[in-house]
Amino acid sequence: MNAKELITRVMALQPQLIAQLQKALASQQLAHAFLFTGPAGRGQELVADWLAMRLMCQHVTPDGQPDGTCDQCQRIMQHEHPDVIEVQPDGKSIKVDQVRFLKDEFAKTAVEGQQKIFIVAGADTMTTSAANGLLKFIEEPAQGQTAILIAENRSQILPTIISRTQVINFSAVSDEQFKEELLAMGYTAKQIPLVQSLTDSTVVAEEWLTDDWFEHATQATIDLVSTILKNSDQAFTLVQTVYVPLALDAAHNKTLLMMLAQAWRDILLLKTGVQDSRFTDTWANDAKHFKTETLLAVISIVLAAPQRLEKNINFQTTLEATILESQFKLAGLS
Repeated sequence: MNAKELITRVMALQPQLIAQLQKALASQQLAHAFLFTGPAGRGQELVADWLAMRLMCQHVTPDGQPDGTCDQCQRIMQHEHPDVIEVQPDGKSIKVDQVRFLKDEFAKTAVEGQQKIFIVAGADTMTTSAANGLLKFIEEPAQGQTAILIAENRSQILPTIISRTQVINFSAVSDEQFKEELLAMGYTAKQIPLVQSLTDSTVVAEEWLTDDWFEHATQATIDLVSTILKNSDQAFTLVQTVYVPLALDAAHNKTLLMMLAQAWRDILLLKTGVQDSRFTDTWANDAKHFKTETLLAVISIVLAAPQRLEKNINFQTTLEATILESQFKLAGLS
């Protein structure tokens, strides 16, 4: 992504927020420290880069945008600007050495000009002692310093840091914009309703495209539910041979269970004659054989599955128990 593309994407994802920042810049009332919060995929990192470009840009446009072509903008986009300091978790957390580096940088003046910007992604992964170490620099910033902390989980940020930053909660992207983002990633129009029912994060949706994971998971769900409806033992074979290989980690496991719930939602709608399928319409004949109350009971069983995972029951055992209970319910044995 180049600078021009970033500006276009930011305006599409968070137009109201950009307008607020432009107004603050125009009136010289921009905060010295920000906390960007919200689930990943709502444009936090993109807005941070936009703000860095806007503060550094040599030729700001009449409508308050960075030009995207000057040397400053180009180097920020290439993550090579000496006065834009970027830190992100090393593994699962921001390490002590990274915090020490940040503290040293906060104490230094800008290499070029008078502006210095700090972008700290994963700020909610810092330990309390590490966060306390940065607190005094956020409390007493040097002239021309702007700090941007990015955190998915606001509750993991020290209250003292929250009180000394301008907190911006990133809102979900509009449905229409999210559709456009998904199409640009490579999702088909047929896949998009299911994706939107599972996440509103562009980051998560993009991860699902790796190795065609989403396509394989969708087909696996169709096959699994079809065997459950037929009360076939093949369902347990599918779990072992198809579903478990797709269970890459806790996030993917949860998504697979959410897909399963969405499939049963389709079946219930087909039972009532509503054509709004996110998987397939081929379940319509099967749905006719079951009472609405039975299908609702199965949905309740499937929706309870994630609670088993939270109790440290492994994914395969959770899924097999869910299938068994669902088949008993469909057979009228429970």
